[in-house]
Amino acid sequence: MRSSPNKVIAAVFIAEMAATFESAMIFGALPKLIGDYGDPVTAGWLVIIHSLISAATYAVAGRIGDIRGRKLVILVLIAIATCGSLVSAVFHSFAMVLIGRALQGFGSAVLPLSIGLLRENLPSERMPISVGLMSTASGAGVVLGLILGGQIIDRLNWHWLFAASAVLLVMAFLAIYFLVPSRSGTPPKHPIDWIEGLLPAPAIMAILLGFSLSKDLGWLNWKVGGLVVFGLMLLVVWLKRALGSPEPFIDPRLFTKRNVAAGNLLGIMLALGTANIVMVFSTYIQSPAWTGVGLGLTATMYGVIKLPSNILSFFAGPVSGWLMQRRGARFPVVLGAILGGTGWLAAMTLPGHWLAMLLLMCWISFGTTLLNAAIPNIIVAAVPVDRTSEAIGAMSVVRGMFGAIGAQVIGLILATGTVLSPDGKAHYPSATGYYAAMGWIAAMTFAAVLCAVALRSHAATQREAADS
Repeated sequence: MRSSPNKVIAAVFIAEMAATFESAMIFGALPKLIGDYGDPVTAGWLVIIHSLISAATYAVAGRIGDIRGRKLVILVLIAIATCGSLVSAVFHSFAMVLIGRALQGFGSAVLPLSIGLLRENLPSERMPISVGLMSTASGAGVVLGLILGGQIIDRLNWHWLFAASAVLLVMAFLAIYFLVPSRSGTPPKHPIDWIEGLLPAPAIMAILLGFSLSKDLGWLNWKVGGLVVFGLMLLVVWLKRALGSPEPFIDPRLFTKRNVAAGNLLGIMLALGTANIVMVFSTYIQSPAWTGVGLGLTATMYGVIKLPSNILSFFAGPVSGWLMQRRGARFPVVLGAILGGTGWLAAMTLPGHWLAMLLLMCWISFGTTLLNAAIPNIIVAAVPVDRTSEAIGAMSVVRGMFGAIGAQVIGLILATGTVLSPDGKAHYPSATGYYAAMGWIAAMTFAAVLCAVALRSHAATQREAADS
């Protein structure tokens, strides 16, 4: 089967957008889901189960795609996610909707497989900008999830959200099936050790479940600690088994490559900091006037103010790839860190007008997207072709785990300074809490420059990948 590079890019763009849509769409439906199922904790499991399955699937599915063929695996994952959307669209019982959301989680592994598809079908000189486009596709999926999802929730039953997701996933399936050539993978030279290969999945699920439960139970609860410790123990067992294998299913040695380690460290810094832009600014913009800080606007107005930054970010992904292609990996990382970091410092003035917040979010989001788009490009250039999806999948796992930690950290920092509501029932962040949170995020963003310094040159990275 022959297909032009542009058709391949279009197909993976649609697939990534559809996968991101199903992740983002649920947030607009949470108020109605809480009403239907009784409480926020129960409805929250529809978010948690998707995150758990996604995190457990990234690296395993990526590696299977490297071995068996990425197109085949991505089609299977999209088919599973489509079935999940249909289950949640048709059934109303919480158990069935939860099963549907779990099945949808398999679709999140589209990203590492999509980047692998790009690498095997595109000339190397087109890779940086094309990988940057995947950040644009993710942003488009989020915007579509918020806007289309909001319209569906306002006018129709929430089950139609899942029907819309199914339609998008079918479109993605057809695009991949007809526009992307079928290629065989690279089978391992040694028999696959499936115990070693699958051990990371329950380990990651246990750790993330512990993080999720800590929000309600607290870190000192034995269930939280037990899950995290159990997950870490499984990871230790996996690490020993993988390092003892001549050809691990998921190779931890990839993280010893300087640029892979630097790329993942950059992802960790973003997850601990500026990735929480929605949490900080949505709280700030909606903060009641009596707190003495914030704008006191509605959630709808927050969406309106944030939309321009989402649109601007569509261009930042390809720009990051273009800059990397011409100036090397360090340049977009340093530029993104400077833009994002200075934006957060400016936010510490605590603007009192919506237009200032709109401009700030555009400023910060553009810099953040430059950084986000640089990470997969850095890692792709540093690993062998037959380990591409595995490496990107592992990156997604790392960012997901530290993203959960980052949300907790930012929440705790905001709580360092609070004011009590007039009715005495709630604490809201004060100026002190916002100063501390924004200062922390600025520091994490500027620290990305250290990752840029640690990066090896493009030529050295290519030699290292070729020798692997």
